Amino acid sequence: MHSIRLALPRCAAVTQLFKTAGSTVLPISKHCFYGLSPVQKSSVSIVRSLCSKPTLQANVADSAKQSKQDEEAATKVYYGTLTPQIRAVKVFSLATSIGGIVAQPILLEQASKIGGMPMIVAVCGFAGFFTFVTPILLHLVTKRYVTELNYDPAKQQYTAVTITFFLRREKTHFKIEDVTVPEVGGLFTTFLVKNKAMFVDPQLFPDPTHYIKIMGYDKPIDFKFEEARQTAGSEDPSKKDR
Repeated sequence: MHSIRLALPRCAAVTQLFKTAGSTVLPISKHCFYGLSPVQKSSVSIVRSLCSKPTLQANVADSAKQSKQDEEAATKVYYGTLTPQIRAVKVFSLATSIGGIVAQPILLEQASKIGGMPMIVAVCGFAGFFTFVTPILLHLVTKRYVTELNYDPAKQQYTAVTITFFLRREKTHFKIEDVTVPEVGGLFTTFLVKNKAMFVDPQLFPDPTHYIKIMGYDKPIDFKFEEARQTAGSEDPSKKDR
């Protein structure tokens, strides 16, 4: 306690320097530590660390504010109407899976008392299907569903939001050049972004212009006449040989 009392006047002077300097953290010179014991030096170091925390918090706040401004600059151009239903189904599925994992020891104990090994195998198969298989299958179907699509006109960039396995928002940033439209659409696949399948409903776009740009319908139609001509040319010599 005595050492802290001796260090307080010096610490008060250091704190005054921090206040006059604003958000800039000034280094403590060596003369501040002159004549202090190790305990006193540690006290001054603690005060210095406490004084530097507001600056770190300010930097974090500035970065969070910048990211929030970027999100506000983007315009929402699409919203999936099935988002609440998908989220509710996944919440129910994960809740039942957690309940199944918690209840498995009790089920195994009761099954061993009732029917022995055959009953244990039957209970494990039935409970394991709804505990592990159902959430995975549900995620494989719903992970492609785009719940929200934002467009940043300054960067000319789209941001697609999907739901992860643990109900978190996953953002995928892409531009028109990153989109690939498959010739034969797969199950729940509208377009591909960097080999990642995504599904959107064209009728849910308030402005169809964005859907047209993403799908490439505004580009000239390629009828692939050149490929057909080359294919026909390669088949003619084979017919002549016959």
